[in-house]
Amino acid sequence: MTYEEWHAFIAAHLPDPVSIEDGDGDEIWFTAGDPGEVIVRLRARAVTVFEFTIRAAGGRQIVRPRLVGTLRPDGVDDSRAMAIVDSLIGAARERRIGSYQSCEVCSRRQPPEAMRDRYCPECADGVTGTVH
Repeated sequence: MTYEEWHAFIAAHLPDPVSIEDGDGDEIWFTAGDPGEVIVRLRARAVTVFEFTIRAAGGRQIVRPRLVGTLRPDGVDDSRAMAIVDSLIGAARERRIGSYQSCEVCSRRQPPEAMRDRYCPECADGVTGTVH
């Protein structure tokens, strides 16, 4: 597959919304999902898939992609290469969604960075007495 074909394939196989940013040199970064679920880096000779994760650093939350896998498609049949990348995207999404936590009050599942102790933001405001 060509670089352009990989670009179209990746964009079509990610959850909405998809943000696309140019990186260094010939790389393109795709960030997908709301909240974020998966990040894909496309380079001329490799496709790398990451789980979207956020870490606290100095009182701020910073995106810290966690590597799921890389495919260097040279010498790999196109249909097999596409299936591998699609599987890596699925694995990243599964890991991310598996990290969600349930609120003790309303039981809604939220990404870990959205939780306040054991509560979602809306219920945490009710528990602590904060008025919206």
